[in-house]
Amino acid sequence: MAYLIMKTSGASAEEVDGLVAALEGEDIACYVTDSGRWKIGVDGLWLVNEAERERAIAVCEEFERSFAQQSMEQHRAMRERGEALNFLGHAMAHPIKTIAGIAAIVFILGLSLLPFIRGL
Repeated sequence: MAYLIMKTSGASAEEVDGLVAALEGEDIACYVTDSGRWKIGVDGLWLVNEAERERAIAVCEEFERSFAQQSMEQHRAMRERGEALNFLGHAMAHPIKTIAGIAAIVFILGLSLLPFIRGL
C-alpha cells in the first residue's frame, strides 16, 4: 500500500527531484503526485511499499539536512557578492507586481478602516 512520505506543495522542483533521486539511489520505489488543475489532489512524495518507510524517512531527513545546508551556503555567497535580492531589489526587478501588491494592501486597509474613519 502506498505511503505519503511528505507533502511537496511548498518544495521547489529541484528539492523534489533531489529527494526522488536520493530514494531511487537507495533502491526505494517512490512516485510524485501533484494536486492537478483544480488543486483537489495532494502534492506529495509517496512510497510504493510501506515496509520501506523507516529507511525512506532516514534517507529523506539526511537529504533535507544537506539540501538546507547547501541552500544556506548558496544564499550566503550570493549575499556576499551582492546578488541576493532584498525588497528594494525585488521591487526594481518587478515594479508592476510590487505596485499592484502595495495598491491591494492599501485598498484592503482602507476598506477595513472605513467604518472607523466615518464614525460607524
